[in-house]
Amino acid sequence: MKYLKNIVDRIFKKLKFKFLTNKSSSAYWTIHMVASDDFENAERSLNHFLWRNQQYPGYIELMPVNSADNLVVLDYGCGPGNDLVGFSLFSNCARVIGADVSLTALKASKKRLALHSKTAEFIQINEDSNKINLPDNSVDLVHSSGVLHHVKSLSLAIKEIHRILKPGGKMQVMVYNYESLWLHLYVAFLCQIEKEQYKHMTLMEAFKRLTDGPDCPISHCYRPNEFLKIVNDLGFYGHHKGSAISLFELQILPERFKAISSMKLKYEHRQFLSQIIFNANGYPLVNNKVAGVDACFEFTKI
Repeated sequence: MKYLKNIVDRIFKKLKFKFLTNKSSSAYWTIHMVASDDFENAERSLNHFLWRNQQYPGYIELMPVNSADNLVVLDYGCGPGNDLVGFSLFSNCARVIGADVSLTALKASKKRLALHSKTAEFIQINEDSNKINLPDNSVDLVHSSGVLHHVKSLSLAIKEIHRILKPGGKMQVMVYNYESLWLHLYVAFLCQIEKEQYKHMTLMEAFKRLTDGPDCPISHCYRPNEFLKIVNDLGFYGHHKGSAISLFELQILPERFKAISSMKLKYEHRQFLSQIIFNANGYPLVNNKVAGVDACFEFTKI
């Protein structure tokens, strides 16, 4: 009977998971919070913050949390609070605000900050309207790491961020990078060709499933120039600061030779992989930009 009950429980959990993830992004990210460990103390929380940044060389330099003294900072899509910890510990912010579609994530953020004897304000965002419960022109810096590629409407999200930012306010953003080893080598070759995973799907559909899980409802990636145009057309002036690469991408880098020699791989991907050169740190470059999955931007409200 116990064995049967375990089987029934697993089936119920799987069906519940399928229902929730098909229903909304909020439900999905409640289940799949990034870095959602129940940290025992401040030391472990800080160690995780440092460890996570080390998994993406270059990220913390492109998306700094230590230069926001005296600023009102909003972490848009804060999840369970990794970067909120960073801003709270390494900047002397005038005000720190965490916003997310998941109430569970906001509660986890609050609990984690308490380990460091820090506090913040928390706002739940409606994923359909993207409304942020803050006044116009009230925020100095919006930080959004790995979130805007998951929203239902990028234009609605950007317009709302524009509304709450002060004139001249900044937005620093990380979104998935089309011009990356992740897309051209991992998704297009290692998964779709070598492993035959999602081989009958489009590249973007395969990317969505292979990056954030097979049931992730929304996951885009952008060419840097494409993302710049979208945001600049909505009242910002910005630039692509550069991209951070994941350690996973560095680990699979030797596979590029096999990929380039494969006639099954489309010319676009072979050409990208053929252009790779290396910088002084040993990171792969294409068109003088690190070919990593985390494209980082800085925008100023006009």
